[in-house]
Amino acid sequence: MKMYGQSRSFVKQVQLDLVALCDVDLFDTVQHWIDGALDVPEETRLALGYTHVLPEARPLENHHADAPGVERERLAQWHAPSTQQLRSLLSAMDVHALALHVITLAYTSLHPTHPDWYGGLTFNAHLANYLRRMRAEMATHDQRAT
Repeated sequence: MKMYGQSRSFVKQVQLDLVALCDVDLFDTVQHWIDGALDVPEETRLALGYTHVLPEARPLENHHADAPGVERERLAQWHAPSTQQLRSLLSAMDVHALALHVITLAYTSLHPTHPDWYGGLTFNAHLANYLRRMRAEMATHDQRAT
């Protein structure tokens, strides 16, 4: 997929605004996007530093293990990365990886609540502004607290 100048600029701006968030906002924002997306590809989770962990084996209660229709596979669980690892991975991503993993994830999560952001360049511009406002609001809040 060829990315042109303006699209590249907006993706880069999203990257800069995202990694400029404080630790709590960065982690919460990405986790919110993960939680808000119906089906996050494994490749995206891995690119963002999430680690795949199988839950502890638990005996099936009130079910016979050989009964038809009993789920035998354990569901996959994911552990979130540290904020430092997440920030490092996001900073190191090139624009194509960022567009594939981060922009797509943000779009999937945010579009239902922000349909007026449309898609493509318009979405990227709104997302960058949203992240910038989030950072500015936190800075204003921090100044008031001091």
